[in-house]
Amino acid sequence: MHFSATILLPLTLLIASTTSAPTTHLERRGLPGAVYICTDQNFAGDCAWQMPSSQCRIPGTGNFAPESIGPDPGGFCILYSTAVCTSQIKTIRFPGISAGLPDFGGLRCFADGDRSESRKVSANIGGVAAASELAGGVGSTTRKEVESQLKKMEEDGFKQGFIGQKKGLYY
Repeated sequence: MHFSATILLPLTLLIASTTSAPTTHLERRGLPGAVYICTDQNFAGDCAWQMPSSQCRIPGTGNFAPESIGPDPGGFCILYSTAVCTSQIKTIRFPGISAGLPDFGGLRCFADGDRSESRKVSANIGGVAAASELAGGVGSTTRKEVESQLKKMEEDGFKQGFIGQKKGLYY
C-alpha cells in the first residue's frame, strides 16, 4: 500500500501540473482595407468578406441592404450619401457597426494611411502586377527576396500560405 501511494501521488501531481499549463491563444488577423458586410444587424443574415479595394462600392437595397459593416483591423470605410461616393456621411473603423447604420448610397474602404482614389501599381515583375499596398504579395520585390524560404515552407506543407513572418506583409 505504501509503495503504490508513493508512486501514485507524484504521478497525480505531475498530470495535474501539465494540464494546467498556460495555453497560447491564436489571434486571427485581418487584411487592412477589407470589409465584412452583413444584411442583418449584429453581423447576421447574408454576409460577405470583400477584398481591399478603394473603389466605390454600391450596397444592396431593400432586404439586401447592409445592416452591419466591419472593416478589418488596420483599415476603415467611409460611407457616402450617393452611389458614386460623394458627400461623406460617416467613417467606420474596426470592429465596425453592428446595428443602426445610417442610410447610405456607396462606400469606400482603405488601409490606414491610404486614401488613394484607386490602387496604384508599383511594379510589374514577371508579368504580375504588384500592388504597393500589399507588400509581400505575388510579384512584389519583398516576396522575391523571401521566395526561397516560402518554397521550402510549401514543400513542408504550408501550401495555403501564411501571415506573420513580418508584420503587415501578406505572402
